[in-house]
Parts: sequence; structure tokens; C-alpha cells
Amino acid sequence: MDEDLEIKFLHLAWHFDLRKESPNKKYLWLDIPLDNLNKIHLATVCASIFRSSQDRSPIPYGICIDGTSFSKDGNFISHEKHGGLTCATFVIQVFHSQDYPIIDFENWEYREEDRNWQIKILSILKGHIDSDYLNAQYKKCEESIFRFKPEEVAAAETLPSPPHGLKALEKPAQQILDSIIEHTEKMAINEANVAR
Repeated sequence: MDEDLEIKFLHLAWHFDLRKESPNKKYLWLDIPLDNLNKIHLATVCASIFRSSQDRSPIPYGICIDGTSFSKDGNFISHEKHGGLTCATFVIQVFHSQDYPIIDFENWEYREEDRNWQIKILSILKGHIDSDYLNAQYKKCEESIFRFKPEEVAAAETLPSPPHGLKALEKPAQQILDSIIEHTEKMAINEANVAR
């Protein structure tokens, strides 16, 4: 919720493009296992992150979570020149910055498909960033860095007893992805029926 007690959706949409939007029916929601006080705290931190990103700390899009963090009061910190986040690693770092680690980095694995996705994203990002930043991202890609899929991060937020490694998240992440696909198909059918 924001200052006006309205539910808002905070997400890193793209390079220097953190958005706070009103949700709509195309989204599915998961409840995180935090008590109300901690949920309010997290919402307050998210509001601070959004204000900070608009005022002084815009958040770049980058394929590697290493070298990035948020301060306790919501400022984005890049410990290296070309650090950035994806939509999924943005969520990871928000939780981790508040001492609520959801991902067990020691029990994560590199997958060859990670590199394929990273190269695809960098080819799209090419027209939006300077060449030094792009080259630094490609160099990270060559180092076989992990990808954290949105459905894996969503599963990590909702399961009890975090942090979670990749193996523990595979089945619940697939269930979330299946639910999203089913929801998207239903939305498309509903829109087609309305258009008739």
C-alpha cells in the first residue's frame, strides 16, 4: 500500500524504469508469510525505494545480482560501476536488504539456458544503454552468472523457512508458472468474448 492506503505494484520494468502502478486483473497475487507488522515495514521500504529511485538513485537494468544491494532506508547501491538488477533480482535484493533472505545463493546452480536468456535480454537492452555498460554486461554473461527466474523468486517469497536453493523451488515455481499460463489464457478468452 502507498501513502494513500491504495494497493500499488512496484516493479523494475526496464533500465532506469522503476514503476509504481495500480494493479489490474491481468496480475495474479501471492501472499508472503510475514506478519502484518513486517508486511507494513516492507511496504514502507518499497515506498522509500521508489522515492529514492525517482530523486537520486535510479536503478539500472543488469543481468547480474552481484555487486548490488539496497540500504536499510531504500537507496539502491551499486558496489561496482555497471551493477544493475532484473525484475526478479530487484525483488530478491529488497527482501535481503531487510534481513529477510529468500534465496540461498550457495545452493543455486548455473543453467545453460541462463546464458541464452541473458544474451537475448542484452540484445534488446543494446539500444537503451551506452556501450561501456553493455560490454560490462556481456563480460558478466561470459562468467556463467546465475539467472533467477521470476517464478522462482515468487516461490521463494511464499514458502516457509527461507532462504531456498534452486532444487527446493523447482516444483513450486513450475506450479506458479502453470497458474500464470492458465490465467493468461483465461484472460485472452475473456477479452475475445468481450470483443465479439
